[in-house]
Amino acid sequence: MNEADVNSRAWDGEVDNNSYWAKIADNKAISDARDGKPGIRVTIDKDVPLSWIEGLKGKHVLVLGGGGGQQTPVLSAFGCDTECCDISRRMLEKDREALEKYNLKAKLHQMDMQDLSLFPSESFDAVISPVSLNFIRDIEKVYKEVSRVLKSGGSYIFGIANPALYIFDDRLLLKGKMKIKYTLPFADEISLSKKELEKRIRKGDTIEFSHTLETIIGGLNDAGFVIAGFISDGSSFEPIDSFLHDCYLAFRAIRI
Repeated sequence: MNEADVNSRAWDGEVDNNSYWAKIADNKAISDARDGKPGIRVTIDKDVPLSWIEGLKGKHVLVLGGGGGQQTPVLSAFGCDTECCDISRRMLEKDREALEKYNLKAKLHQMDMQDLSLFPSESFDAVISPVSLNFIRDIEKVYKEVSRVLKSGGSYIFGIANPALYIFDDRLLLKGKMKIKYTLPFADEISLSKKELEKRIRKGDTIEFSHTLETIIGGLNDAGFVIAGFISDGSSFEPIDSFLHDCYLAFRAIRI
């Protein structure tokens, strides 16, 4: 099974489902960015600190796995030389829609974030990636690619789900009930039965991986990064947020 193909189709479908991540930036977000106050989210509810972004004006920035019409147009409005890579054609169409609406420019590429060979080494001053690593089997491969395309001193700003989110029975969660079902690390192809996995794919769901804290943090260090900033965020889903505050994690890492 190729999770990239499955997730490409699933995220195409999320556009029709009016996913949170497929709603283009509103007028205020673009106006704020033009005024020097870009609101960038790599998790669900909370903007990253402005100090993580404000030095990127005029810089070459890659939005990685971040189509949907949010980060790309906001960064462009802020004055960044922006490019976006996403595996979903339709999520990139949302970027294109936002750029045309606000008369902005950015380069858009449909590609797998695990292979950034399109870009020469040390091409970017920053890579910004909304929650997308949970759809990747080997995040250390992504880390190495990001490290390669970043200039020395460049920043990697990304969000990822707390692995603990994956212990719950997701069907019961939708009913507001919390029941521990899975062991960690979670992977759809291993944690689910063959029948459950096939059903999930037929429904257009994504294939996901929880990863371990050793891989998330240790792998980042092994790829040549130092952590310079960290925040956590909720999930916008009260049953979970009442139990686990740090549902999503956001890092600012510097390539050394």
